[in-house]
Amino acid sequence: MNAHHRQARLLVPSVVAAMVVLSSASFVIFPLIPALQGSLGVSTAEIGYLAAAGFASALIAELLVAPAADRGHARLMAVIGVVMVAGSLAISAISVEGWQLIIGRAVGGFGFGIFVIAASALIVRHDHARSGELLGRLGAAELAGIAVGPLASGLALSFAGPSAILAVSAAIVLVALVPVLVGFRETAPAVFDEAHPPTGGIAAGVIGFDGTDADRTLRFGAGPPRSSLDLLRSPRIIGIVLLYAAVMVPTGAYDGVWPRFMADIGADPVLTAASYALFAVPYVLVAGWAGRLADRRGGVAAYARGLLILLPIVTLYGVVGNPFIATGMGFVESTGQALAFIGAAAAMAHAVDPARAGSAQGLLRGIGLAAATVAAAFSGLAYEAGGALLLFGGTAIAVAVLAAVGLLLARERRARPPL
Repeated sequence: MNAHHRQARLLVPSVVAAMVVLSSASFVIFPLIPALQGSLGVSTAEIGYLAAAGFASALIAELLVAPAADRGHARLMAVIGVVMVAGSLAISAISVEGWQLIIGRAVGGFGFGIFVIAASALIVRHDHARSGELLGRLGAAELAGIAVGPLASGLALSFAGPSAILAVSAAIVLVALVPVLVGFRETAPAVFDEAHPPTGGIAAGVIGFDGTDADRTLRFGAGPPRSSLDLLRSPRIIGIVLLYAAVMVPTGAYDGVWPRFMADIGADPVLTAASYALFAVPYVLVAGWAGRLADRRGGVAAYARGLLILLPIVTLYGVVGNPFIATGMGFVESTGQALAFIGAAAAMAHAVDPARAGSAQGLLRGIGLAAATVAAAFSGLAYEAGGALLLFGGTAIAVAVLAAVGLLLARERRARPPL
């Protein structure tokens, strides 16, 4: 029993530590893009394809591999994910053409995708009543990595080339194997050997979840879970997925193009790297509060608050011409992102039985990544054709439409049979 309690205490710190390292590694390449454009002849359109490759491969991982996290394979998935991210950086380090960078990004996206689903499934099952708060910590760790990785690689450009930076990053990311091997274990297996009670009461009366979306019969480890796509029989789940997809559109639309945009309005590589770091700070600081708000008031309520902050900022990027102002706007946008992302993830955790946490979070992130993939694929072309106004204005419209439909469906209260 004592050993079990020690293992339970190790889980969340291990997930957070590993996530910081993996997220850092996944984002070190972005400040290097302008330099890689010069050395490898990468076009602006290929920057969009580079980002799309990572999103698309993570999408495949999170839709097709996610159910394995509900069969007791979460730890193995996390190990494979770390190795694949390290391999992707090694591929990028030895690349001599743009298409090789795209392949490397695809490998890393797949690895990061299966790692995130494994981590999400473990912490949701660890303490379902606090799933919003714990998913908030996971999101904060991811954004902390986004702060550290690009900042480090941007600063390293002053004394090292992109290939050397990527090679060193490939070695460093293997450090994440330590917390994965030590702490990534199911902490309450006995709970999942029983049929689960209905879930969703946390948000009842706030967003309409009354437990009817819970799978009442699945036994953890008893056999292969159904495809996560069966969850989409519920209009509420469709709504939650659309909410998440809406805030993934900006991630796809301008994560890859952001360094080019910043350079065009006068930013040097250090300021561009700092803009990533400063964007992450509010997210990290408010993530725990956002998760607790989602647990207390409902995930959709937290999401709606975030959208009110996020949408105006995305729109205004299209007309800003000062890199310092753009950086400050990102600082504000981050708070909205935290509320929206964590709100949507918590809404999904509250709506689906913990035994299917991996499948549910994989579905959420997978379809969100589909939206990001489409946005990323067109981002470079949109920026080349119409500049910042077309890129950011179009992004804001897409966010508004998807979020509006998602909010209508996520609050839908008609009775339906359980999933």
